[in-house]
Amino acid sequence: MQPIQSYQDICKEIDIFEIRIKDLEREYQFWYHGCFNSSRRFSAPLDICLKRMETICDQVEAYSRVLEEKEKTRKAIEERLNEFDGLEYKVRFMQDVEGKTLAEIAAELGYSYDWIRKINSRIKKAQRRHTAIAKNVVR
Repeated sequence: MQPIQSYQDICKEIDIFEIRIKDLEREYQFWYHGCFNSSRRFSAPLDICLKRMETICDQVEAYSRVLEEKEKTRKAIEERLNEFDGLEYKVRFMQDVEGKTLAEIAAELGYSYDWIRKINSRIKKAQRRHTAIAKNVVR
């Protein structure tokens, strides 16, 4: 189930880049209003303000390019995950990527809720076993 973990990791990275871009945009507004607003809250020389604003713009542009590439990667991973045939992969994909409940998964796939719950239990058990093995290898 390593592909699902890769998908979750890329989603977290995307979230982090989005947060950072929003933070930089707020900082840009702070400098803009501080330099060009008549009722300045702080006083800074114009050249310093402009230099910082330019740096912020460059950072936002760079992060936006990286974010765009990560979005493409996320979509490609989603498409590949959706191609897996095994029932375990389908259950894990529908639960972790699409956010569906076990009851919704059972209805969509045409299995009983109890069977899907059993499959989900197997997935979780295998995941715990894989994590334990990985921890032992790292030591």
